[in-house]
Amino acid sequence: MQEYIYSCPLSDTDRYPTTLSVTTRTKLDSGSSPATSMPVEVPTRPKTKKPLTVCVHVAYKHIEPVRLIEWLEFQRMLGVSLIGVYLMSDFSQAATTVFR
Repeated sequence: MQEYIYSCPLSDTDRYPTTLSVTTRTKLDSGSSPATSMPVEVPTRPKTKKPLTVCVHVAYKHIEPVRLIEWLEFQRMLGVSLIGVYLMSDFSQAATTVFR
């Protein structure tokens, strides 16, 4: 499995994209658009924030610190306020530093 992150530039007036389409063609004909697109839904946030905790499996061996930081930031974006992780003794020092 390989994760992919797609990004697109927005103009100063846009807060978020309105539609999303993925194509395997490297170049579209001028003036054409992909055949299939889907609308981007922006969820509304609840007025009262409820605490959310995530408990994950044992972390061991080597985890890239950059990927760990990305994952932690994503959890924060999702509203997670506490993450519980059991670290094994052979966990990498760099990733341990990120958790601290």
